[in-house]
Amino acid sequence: MIRTSILGACALFVAGPALAGTLFTANLSEPVAERTTFVANSAVWTCVDNTCVAELDRRSPTVRSCKKVAEEIGSLASFSSERGELDEADLARCNEVVDD
Repeated sequence: MIRTSILGACALFVAGPALAGTLFTANLSEPVAERTTFVANSAVWTCVDNTCVAELDRRSPTVRSCKKVAEEIGSLASFSSERGELDEADLARCNEVVDD
């Protein structure tokens, strides 16, 4: 019984990092007036000044993910994760969803 519990705890310890998400950052074109939170891409985003962050269960930024964030908070100056950043063309496609 104790051995099973110890093995289970060890498995969670090893698998824990694999279950963790990837940190994403959205830099806004215009800063928010006050701390703001919203849900997009099944994650809670927190924005302060011109930076929003969230932990997502994907690795790389995509235009689709960026659009979901832009729809909620407005035009983005950049959209990135720990693994990369959208280029200018993809960022322009992302910002197409923002109403003027």
